Amino acid sequence: MHARVTPDWGFDAAAISRFASTLDGLFRDLLADARFEDIVARYLREGRHENPDRVPEWFTAAYFHLAGELAGEVRDAGLELEALLAIEGPAAFLPDLDDRLDDPDRRATLLRTLERIESEPDLLGAGPRLLAIGRRR
Repeated sequence: MHARVTPDWGFDAAAISRFASTLDGLFRDLLADARFEDIVARYLREGRHENPDRVPEWFTAAYFHLAGELAGEVRDAGLELEALLAIEGPAAFLPDLDDRLDDPDRRATLLRTLERIESEPDLLGAGPRLLAIGRRR
């Protein structure tokens, strides 16, 4: 998790979603390797992602959060949770994301769509990264 305190006592923390490697593994066919599938199965249960063979495409050792865990950590730190958001959401895995962002109309449609679902609790884990925004009480 990466955290930052802002001058107005605001707080934001970014974390990797528990499902990031699973989604990445599906989209990049990494799960075809039984070693990676074992890594994914273990971290889905425990939250800790390991890469004992240090395969560059398989990320590194890290803790991957469930959305509720990140929210709880913000509250446990004595902060009021203002928002819990998916940073990219499902758009992170669009095969033509660069093309959509280059086209002003398609970019606007994409951003409107993501704004509608960025805080939907049922979809928070559908993208690789989460953002918690809190404020000092």
